[in-house]
Amino acid sequence: MILRLLAGVWLCVVALGASYGVTQWKMRQAAAALQAESKPAKKVGELRKLKSMTVPLIASGQVQGYLVAQFAYMTEGDAAKMFESQPDAFVADEAFRLLYADEKLDYKNLDRFDIPRFAATIRSNVNARLKAEVVADVLVQEFNFISAEDVRK
Repeated sequence: MILRLLAGVWLCVVALGASYGVTQWKMRQAAAALQAESKPAKKVGELRKLKSMTVPLIASGQVQGYLVAQFAYMTEGDAAKMFESQPDAFVADEAFRLLYADEKLDYKNLDRFDIPRFAATIRSNVNARLKAEVVADVLVQEFNFISAEDVRK
């Protein structure tokens, strides 16, 4: 009789311990899931492709040729949706200004052009003009030089 009573108490203790253990385990899982949801996940922006632009290169008072360039840029999450106008015009304007005004640009030797620095400058200038981190990265799709003599042919 005492053996049965001890076995019954033992079964109750094991069942209560197991219930307590499972409850604690589930609570930890729920807390971890809630914590993961509360952290704002960095949203991946969208890739936007700009139209090709043609930039005249002037040296010695004459057009030496044209740079034909096409850019794309990656937006920073939903930041671009805050603006009524899209940042496309700002990215194109910054690219044109930098290419047109760069006196160090050696159009005969474009392989020495520092594309990563150029893209980073466009990104930082556009974000400064918009006063928000809108552009995450600028990509160069096309970058070619056409001499004025080739245009005349």
